[in-house]
Amino acid sequence: MKKGTLPTVKYKDFYFRLIGALLTAHFIVVFGIEEKFSDLLLDINYYRSVAYSFVIAFILINLVYFATVRLDKQFDWKRAPLQRTAMQLFFALIAPCVFAYLLAFIYFRIHGMNITETPYLQYDFPVIVLMLVLLNAYYVAYYFYLQWRMAEKTVNGQTETNSLDNVSVEETAKKVFIVQRGAKNIPLSVTDIAYFYREGDYNFLKTFDDDSFLVSQTLDEVEAQLDSRLFFRVNRQMIVQYKACTHFTPLQFGKLELFVSPPAKESIVVSQRRAKSFKEWIGEK
Repeated sequence: MKKGTLPTVKYKDFYFRLIGALLTAHFIVVFGIEEKFSDLLLDINYYRSVAYSFVIAFILINLVYFATVRLDKQFDWKRAPLQRTAMQLFFALIAPCVFAYLLAFIYFRIHGMNITETPYLQYDFPVIVLMLVLLNAYYVAYYFYLQWRMAEKTVNGQTETNSLDNVSVEETAKKVFIVQRGAKNIPLSVTDIAYFYREGDYNFLKTFDDDSFLVSQTLDEVEAQLDSRLFFRVNRQMIVQYKACTHFTPLQFGKLELFVSPPAKESIVVSQRRAKSFKEWIGEK
């Protein structure tokens, strides 16, 4: 088999294999027998035959199981469908059928019988082959079902994470800043703020109506309270809202010059370190 392994699904079906082997053993024993089931329950030979058939069936079912698990690791159905089909037929169907025949051959030989002179090949062996065919079909269907379930969980998990991230941003971001004008305290929505800026030793905010208000907090503190989808820290002196950005032009060494509305008193330079992030941020709007 090929070297290297692939992520595989996990078949948590031990009890299915156990019950399947027991039912198969019972069916093999009673197939072609006309006795009533109630009479068979009183016959000790019935239990001996079922026990023997159960062991054989359980071994065969697990051969298919282990072959399937091994093949899942090295021959993925989606990546190598033809190879996987050939390998599945050989290792999980033909090989177990041959093994079942050899076990029966040895059993009858020990008891001094020729397998071709018994009803085994007419009744029991076709049942075993049918069981193996159905078992392979079950594992193929189960594989694609589990793959679909894992893909669905991955997509749902990513969607849920993104939703939680969005909720977190919306819930923690500040919606209103309280500014002062004389003795008045004025609630100002962040959507009305064009940018925050530093001038001298003080920080201010500028509205789209071209009004300026003193801000008591540092720009670092202001930035931590803003929705990063709406505002961007272009440099140490300014935080802008995307609606205030009219255009930008390239400067030397990868820097950018940003133009805003209302116009700023001084030119706004986006450093080389922030330029890439700024273009990505503004490009999402």
